[in-house]
Order: sequence, then C-alpha cells, then structure tokens
Amino acid sequence: MIMNQQLSNSNMSENAAGLLMPERRLLLVEPAPASPTTIGSVPMLEKLALLDHYQIEKTSCLESLPAIVAVSKPDIVILSINVITDVDLAPLIWLKANDPIPVVLFAHQNTPCAVKSVIAAGVSTYIVDDVRAQRLAVILDLAFERFTHMQGVNNELEQIKKKLSERKLIERAKGIVMRQKNYTEEQAYLEIRKSAMNQGKSMAMLATNILALSDGIVD
Repeated sequence: MIMNQQLSNSNMSENAAGLLMPERRLLLVEPAPASPTTIGSVPMLEKLALLDHYQIEKTSCLESLPAIVAVSKPDIVILSINVITDVDLAPLIWLKANDPIPVVLFAHQNTPCAVKSVIAAGVSTYIVDDVRAQRLAVILDLAFERFTHMQGVNNELEQIKKKLSERKLIERAKGIVMRQKNYTEEQAYLEIRKSAMNQGKSMAMLATNILALSDGIVD
C-alpha cells in the first residue's frame, strides 16, 4: 500500500538561500511493524516532511518494492528498518540489476558483514542509528549525486567494453578478408569500411556478418 504524504503543484522549489531546486520524488519504505523501525525518537516520515523539495510517498511493502518503483518512479528510495537481512536486500538486488535507483538505508542496528552486503545490493548510503532531521537533505542529495556519478562511470565503462569488443570483431574480420583476397591489413580495413558505408551498417555489424559467413552459419 502506498500513501502520498506530500504533494506539490510545482516541480521546482526554493531552498534556504532562495535558489530554485529540482523537486524530487521520494519513496519511504518502512516495513511493518512501524516500531522500532522509526529509528530514533522522531519517526522518519516526520523528519522527511521537513524537506522542502521532495514529494514523499510511503509504503510498508518491501517485498513489492520493484513493482512499486516501476509504477511510482521515485527519484530516490529510503529504506528505514530495524536490522537488515538477506531477505530485505533481495528487492534491492533486483533493482540494482534491472531498474537502478539511488537507495538510502537507515538501520537501527548493524550486523556482521552488513556493509559488504548493502554495497553489493547497490545501496548508495548506509547509516546506522538515529539521524537528525537537519542532516537528511544533505544525505539524500549526496546519495543522489553519488548514484548519478556512478551511473555515468558505469555507462562509460560499458561503452569502452563495447568499443573493445567491436574492435576485436573488426580485427578478426580483417584477418579473414586479408586471407581471402590477399590484402594488406590497411586494404582489408578500407574494404570493410567501404562496404559498411555502402550497406548503411556499422563496421562492427559488417564484421559480424563476415565472421558468420566465414563460419558458414548465415542463413
């Protein structure tokens, strides 16, 4: 069950310095029972209500988190819980692999190996024990920016891996063209590039076709 706790008609709000801040959607997950997962004397929801550039929704259904995220599309998830377990981390692991999102985890108690587990689950920030409401804005902003930065780094790494893979395909295709047509390496490269341009394909795609033809597996 999801409850809207704060709504706004604008997607921008002013901070204490009068600067316009992008309004973010926040999903608070507090599995039942509510106590002692409130983490301290002031419930987490009351602390979050003090933030002026967040729309807040709350749910207690941690096991349904992937489905809830898919529907509500929050910008950041807060999990407020007593003690984190492998069962609790399962939805976070799924999100990390399939629908990455910044996750801030507040736990009342730490457990052995918890840090390694939450990092492996893709948690952006892990905090044990109570936290003052005044610190929440900085914690959430830092988690969001850290997540955004890491996603950029991961995307760059994926692009590098893709380019290396494509380069290997082209190198293998060059070798085939060199053997079949008695070309030099440069002639084979130019031949592949020219054919790719004429066919409206990337060199990597044409190289894949050349390799497939060489292996006799093209239909």
